[in-house]
Amino acid sequence: MKLFRLENVSLKWKLTVLSAAVIFIVYFLFTWLQYETVKHWLLNGEEKAIEKTVEEIETYYGEKRNLSWDDIRQSKPLLEKLNEKYQAIRILDEKGNVVVSVSNHVSVSLFPAGKPEKLEVNYHLVDDERSVILRKPLHVSRINGTIEVVRHLVKFQQMINTIFFIMTFIGMVAMFMSASFGRFIANHFVGRLQAVTNTMRNIKKNGFEERIDVPAANDEMSQLMAMFNEMMDEIEHSFRQQKQFIEDASHELRTPIAILEGHLSLLKRWGKHNPEILEESLEAAVQEVYRLKKLVLELLDLSHAEALAIPLEFQPTAPKEAAEQIIKNFRVLHPSFRFSIIDEVGEKVLVRIAKHHLEQLLLILLDNAVKYSQHEKEIIIRLKEEGKYVSISVRDKGIGIPRDELEKVFLRFYRVDKARSREKGGVGLGLAIAKEIVDKYGGQIVMESEVGVGTTVELFLPKAKSKDIEER
Repeated sequence: MKLFRLENVSLKWKLTVLSAAVIFIVYFLFTWLQYETVKHWLLNGEEKAIEKTVEEIETYYGEKRNLSWDDIRQSKPLLEKLNEKYQAIRILDEKGNVVVSVSNHVSVSLFPAGKPEKLEVNYHLVDDERSVILRKPLHVSRINGTIEVVRHLVKFQQMINTIFFIMTFIGMVAMFMSASFGRFIANHFVGRLQAVTNTMRNIKKNGFEERIDVPAANDEMSQLMAMFNEMMDEIEHSFRQQKQFIEDASHELRTPIAILEGHLSLLKRWGKHNPEILEESLEAAVQEVYRLKKLVLELLDLSHAEALAIPLEFQPTAPKEAAEQIIKNFRVLHPSFRFSIIDEVGEKVLVRIAKHHLEQLLLILLDNAVKYSQHEKEIIIRLKEEGKYVSISVRDKGIGIPRDELEKVFLRFYRVDKARSREKGGVGLGLAIAKEIVDKYGGQIVMESEVGVGTTVELFLPKAKSKDIEER
């Protein structure tokens, strides 16, 4: 037999029972308080009515001069007039003997009691009938006795029973309504969670295309569903990028491997004893191995850029200092090129990026500029302030890029002229790596180009705050 466990109950039933229980408990407490308030109010009304009767009796006796016990015995008609239904009035002497008594549908036998010193109110329950007894001393002229009034709380009990029945009936209706309302809340809340679950199940089964229909309401659940759709859009985009990346990487690796395989087969068949074929095949193999090595290194750089985590604390960088260091190195590697810097920011302006990352960005941009500037060998780096950013642009006078190709140059493995790029050793990962780094630091990278005129790549990097500069 399977034991009942709360964690095995569905969230819908938990919410139904919880909301219904909360609503019913609140209603029960409110009803109980209301019932007790009405009950005490009615009892207080009964006591006030009895006290008023006693006051009228005292007033009547007080107006009599030289009041005697005979006068009290003769006041029975007045007492009957003052008496109400389900009530009895008695006047007792000093010894507790009944002098006069009137009764209206009251059959309770009262036991002798001592003389009260002040007004006393007591409640008695006999045969499921509740009665209130009021006893008060009577001091008029030479008369010392007790006024005693007994009232059966029949009307009170009828009223209380009616109220109790009405409240019980309303309570049952409230219980049903609270359960229905709790069910509605559970369906409204859990139903949308179920929609998320069903969508996730369908995505797992059929792919990333399906999305949740977000309702027009602007509550937390709608925000969660919208966030889920946005997350799935990003996952689908990343999945497609990953798929494209694998396809492109496979294609890039396939070409040098095929070339290596062809030359090795050629060497195996004819190249062992032919020096010309041997030299040609070995030279081609070395070139393809170099290309494979560079491709692997750039793939590693790209994976590092994707996994780049900005350290919590790092020193801001002077852009002019980093640019001068990189240009110094490029002048040694490419003595035929003219490199120049136009500085419009000065030495006090710093950028919020680690120095080695800024140097890596400049290396990528200058390397591309050198590759595609074989005729006009002039490259200009310009530094200037743009609001909250520092702009670092690299401009060349190379072959340029067609306007319709500019949006694609930051994609992985994309090359405008694949044949010429392969000859120059490019695999189309440099700008993709640069964009990953810039995005991680909250910057932007844009490109402008014109075929036959040249290309300008501009980095917008956040300026360092004053406190960062002071710490530096």
